[in-house]
Amino acid sequence: MKPITWLRKFAERGYADYPVATLAFYGPDDRKATKAVLGVIETEEAEPRLRTWGGETADKDLRYDVSLQSDWVQIIQREGCKSLAMLEEVNGCPHQEGIDYPTGEFCPKCPFWAGRERPIEQSADSLLASRRKINLIPAIATYKPEQWETFLASAADRDTLESTWQQWNTSLQKLIAELEGKNIDYVLVELDVDEINDFCRREGIPNNGQARSRLASLKARDS
Repeated sequence: MKPITWLRKFAERGYADYPVATLAFYGPDDRKATKAVLGVIETEEAEPRLRTWGGETADKDLRYDVSLQSDWVQIIQREGCKSLAMLEEVNGCPHQEGIDYPTGEFCPKCPFWAGRERPIEQSADSLLASRRKINLIPAIATYKPEQWETFLASAADRDTLESTWQQWNTSLQKLIAELEGKNIDYVLVELDVDEINDFCRREGIPNNGQARSRLASLKARDS
């Protein structure tokens, strides 16, 4: 399994228990991440231990650097993390207010973010809290076998998905067995292709695993 697929699927499980890992990305605009921050929170009361990658000279999107993805997977596994809160969107400027530029001003090196609303303007603790609120019981998206080809055609992350519904369902059953083996509650939420595409258009986001997981969580919460 590709490391980015592992990260996405681990995040889609929602909150399971501590230790919890958080992964967020920052960049000069919303298209390229030049900074990645991975945090590990041992307990509910503990401060996150943070590690940072990137810098001014980064020349590619760190989110999709396979070597870095592998490093993050290894750290998460080595630390024994049972949950991952990952925000795959670029979350804002990589520079720190009050350190790299004056408090209350916009970063002079990243004019794109001046006055813009960012995906999440929160600390690692707040990010975890908001994710726990939505995903206290993991919502797992499922799909109709007769829609699989249509679903693949509309998915932005098609290259990370199984080529047939049968292959995908085999992976799903393994995940379910793992959750049940650990006594973790979950809910299966069937998503229709048109429903997914309409949701992504309304939200202005790509049809990827994170978007589908978010839709499944919203449907589970409202049901």
